[in-house]
Amino acid sequence: MRKSLHAGLLRFLVTGGIELANNMIFETEKERWTLPNGVRVIAESLPFISSVSVGVWIHTGSMMENAHEEGLSHFMEHMAFKGTTSRSTLRIAEETDLLGGQLNACTTKDYTCYYNKVISEDLEHTLDLIGDLVLHPALLPEEMTKERSVICEEIAMDEDDPESHIGELLWRAQYKGTCMEHPILGQPDQINSYGPEDLRRFRAAHYTPDRCVIALCGQYDSKVLHEAVNRIFGAWEGTSSAAPVSPIAPRDAQCVWAERNLEQVHLSLGFPGFAYGDNNNIPMEMLSSILGASASARLFQRIREELGLAYTVYSYNSPIESTGTFCLYAAASARSAAKVLDEMESQMRKLAREGITEQEFSQNLHMLRISFLMGLESPGSRMMSLGHALSILSREYTPSTTLKRIESVTREEVVELARELIRHTPSLCVVGKDAEALAANWNTKAVHLHE
Repeated sequence: MRKSLHAGLLRFLVTGGIELANNMIFETEKERWTLPNGVRVIAESLPFISSVSVGVWIHTGSMMENAHEEGLSHFMEHMAFKGTTSRSTLRIAEETDLLGGQLNACTTKDYTCYYNKVISEDLEHTLDLIGDLVLHPALLPEEMTKERSVICEEIAMDEDDPESHIGELLWRAQYKGTCMEHPILGQPDQINSYGPEDLRRFRAAHYTPDRCVIALCGQYDSKVLHEAVNRIFGAWEGTSSAAPVSPIAPRDAQCVWAERNLEQVHLSLGFPGFAYGDNNNIPMEMLSSILGASASARLFQRIREELGLAYTVYSYNSPIESTGTFCLYAAASARSAAKVLDEMESQMRKLAREGITEQEFSQNLHMLRISFLMGLESPGSRMMSLGHALSILSREYTPSTTLKRIESVTREEVVELARELIRHTPSLCVVGKDAEALAANWNTKAVHLHE
């Protein structure tokens, strides 16, 4: 009797526990509605935690900017924190600390997001604060003067970080002549030329209710949420005059180099990728996992472990609205850089030519599945996924759909993607000593551009 009871309890804890966990992860309650002015709201209830993650998304980023507007999305994000019509910069900082000190914002190629994580009882307060930043920035000339200097320092800091800087250069190499080459931070000369009227014109075109999504995940009171959203965002008026983003195809392969007096040469090979939401992105993540996203990945094992040529080597898939890139990256000494570059391309071609083993495929599929499931334990990550999908794709993000896609990936899909990628000549970015000489010897028909 005791043994049977123990066995039954164990079965319940294992099978029932898994079912309960799956229910909590996948079958959560969601609310989704649209205010009369066009603001879209999506909220996911996780009643078993005590916090809530909140994000207010504006569908604008560097790819929505015209050439004479480069850096304005990011500049506007900065200026939102430099005082509103009812809050000083100091008061914003004090309220941020009062709420836990996690208020922040980010600007990307295709969106700007203002976000915070607070205990549930502070939901209305944080919505009021974020709403004030988004809707009522003061845009004071004296604050703009100071912030121009801050942003120029941020640009300098980014250029001092070659691993970060080369990522921006890769977009330039792959998408020369399109909106994709606009740097998120902008250029110092342009940043220093902008005044309050430039930001006001940009806001009028891009900061409109029809381009706004409010996303939440965590514990919250539905009545409080509805009342707060209606009170704070309901009277917002305006319609966007920004042109819609069309699909963007990569240009002919280019080579971009930047001479820097560095100890290492930084290398990046870029292949055409897929847009955010494309069904091919899960197989692309699998390809990245096999090539360079772990310690057992091919690039890491060959270039670091077998040849000892580099400390850092990896790959990544970067989908955004309307397009994307698949990148191989490494940093090595000047004497090893050419060999590393050859090995990076060689490993890509070897995978496409010889395929992948069943064991290699199964192991990486398991890793991808684990990584996805563990990410679902973060309310902040779930909020970002909800907001991103609704803002860019105008559809609801569902973890179960993503998991099914992961579990349906086949070896043949991954290998065929690799074969498709190597049909394109990759773009190359080189940052470091003698970058031009290395780029000039690269076996591409691309036009060589000097940064």
